[in-house]
Amino acid sequence: MGSRHSSALRFSSVAAMPDSIRNKVEAQGKGAPAVPRIRQPRAPTQAPGQPRQDPEHQEQVNFFRRIGELAVLDARYAIAARRTFAIPNGGGRSKREAGRLKAEGVTAGVSDIFCSIARAGRHGLYIEMKSLTGYASREQSEWIAESIQLGYEAATCRGADVAFALWKGYVDAT
Repeated sequence: MGSRHSSALRFSSVAAMPDSIRNKVEAQGKGAPAVPRIRQPRAPTQAPGQPRQDPEHQEQVNFFRRIGELAVLDARYAIAARRTFAIPNGGGRSKREAGRLKAEGVTAGVSDIFCSIARAGRHGLYIEMKSLTGYASREQSEWIAESIQLGYEAATCRGADVAFALWKGYVDAT
C-alpha cells in the first residue's frame, strides 16, 4: 500500500495536466488564493429558536383543527374529516431531499389538501390552501382546472375560513 500523498497525485507534472487544470494551478502561483473561498452563510431571517413565519402553513393548521373539532362535535363529519389529508408537496427542501421526493412521485402543482369522499357526482375535493394574500402558481391553477375537468371539486382558498366553508359545503352535498 502506498503513502496517502502519492495515491492522491494524478499527474506526473504540471505539463501533463489538461489545459483547464493547468491554467488553474498556474493562476494560483500568480497571486490567486491557494484554496477556494468559502461562502459565508446567509444571515438568518428570523431569531434563532423562533417559529418559522409561514402564514399559509398556519391557515392549513387552522383548517385541520376546525374539521377535527367539527368531527368530534358532529359525528356526520367524522368519516369526511378522517379521509381529508394534507399532500406534502411544497416547502423549502434541500436539493437532495427534493430529488428524492421527485423520484418518489412528488409532482409540482398538486393541491395541498384532498378529501377522498365522493359527493354530488364529484370524485373528491382538492383544496389549494393560500394565505390571505397568496396566489396560486401556474402549475397549481392548471392542476385545479384539470381536476375539475376530470370530475373532482377543486378550488384555491385564501385562508382557513374559506377552505372550511368549501369543505363543509362539499361534505354536506348529496
